[in-house]
Amino acid sequence: MIPDIVHVSSAHPWVDNRVHLREAASAAEAGFRVRLIAVDSDLGAPPTGVDVVRIPRRRRLRRMTVSTTQALVLALRSRARVVHLHDPELIWTIPVLRVAGRRVVYDAHEDLPDQVWGKDYLSHRQRGVFAMLSLLLLRVAGTADRIVTATAWTGRRFPATRRIAIHNFPTARAEDDGQVGLEARPTLVAHVGLLSRDRGIDVVASVADDPSFPPTWRIELVGSIDAATDRTRLDAAARTGRVHHGGAVGPTAARDLLLSARIGLVPFRRTLVTDQIFPTKLFEYLAAGLAVIATDVPLWRHLLDGVECVTFVPGDDPGAIARAIRRYADDPELLRRHGASARTAAQRFRWEPEAERLVAMYDELLPGVRDGRR
Repeated sequence: MIPDIVHVSSAHPWVDNRVHLREAASAAEAGFRVRLIAVDSDLGAPPTGVDVVRIPRRRRLRRMTVSTTQALVLALRSRARVVHLHDPELIWTIPVLRVAGRRVVYDAHEDLPDQVWGKDYLSHRQRGVFAMLSLLLLRVAGTADRIVTATAWTGRRFPATRRIAIHNFPTARAEDDGQVGLEARPTLVAHVGLLSRDRGIDVVASVADDPSFPPTWRIELVGSIDAATDRTRLDAAARTGRVHHGGAVGPTAARDLLLSARIGLVPFRRTLVTDQIFPTKLFEYLAAGLAVIATDVPLWRHLLDGVECVTFVPGDDPGAIARAIRRYADDPELLRRHGASARTAAQRFRWEPEAERLVAMYDELLPGVRDGRR
């Protein structure tokens, strides 16, 4: 099979929500022939109709050299007319692909310069140098035929005529429609997704030690931990039995966990990056009908304006999170009301309208390709 579109990532696992289960899968469902080139993973994913080619997991330096070259060669060999790239480390391939006659889509998941400034392991001078280099990379990325961004803010650095914001909202699931009320679920607080310092790993680890934390409740975490992250506090919290880290799980298992919880946590620290992203977990919590405790980020307040389903707390404040959990534990009616409002709000943040706009973009790049397959 010669694909119409090939999605390429040298950094993301083949089970990635945005890369595979949303964007690539939606293109395949719409009638395009789609291939995905991405990193191998032991985790599973539901069938999507996407042809998956896995490349080996490698350490950062080899990934940025060997894996990017391997991914480029595989993309060219696929003979796909549209190549959809998902990583900053693949930006250098854009001129090569365009010379080879491919239509190129670059997907900016986050703002690259802001990401660089958030790297605590770099000195201030190093961050300044790399931020300048990242701006040069983005000029190359801006030569792609289309630039897909996860938020409008991320898109501000690219030409307005060729950019489109495709938000990372969750797909609809029958399991979510059949969910039970929060009062019938275990007394569980859930966090799904990557854990790092900026994403609040130390904050979550300290919540259960606060005197306000309800003694019969437990915090369940699933998701990978960034290799550069110190997990000392998390390991100490796990030994108390009040916090449990279930490790990395597949996207379906992560969303299934939420259906057995009462509260979802978004404990991000306030940074240039976290202040401008739409955390996927927030919208998955809404779809699961959870009451939500989240860092008080103005963008998130704006998104949920008029919806009573979230308790906003200061960043880096485990005591505030513990008190919010206690408030829900002591007031079942508040918990029920916030859960019901979450389910209503979830209808505003669905993947399906985003998929329609993504498919329309592919139709512009591949006119008439789907006509004979409908």
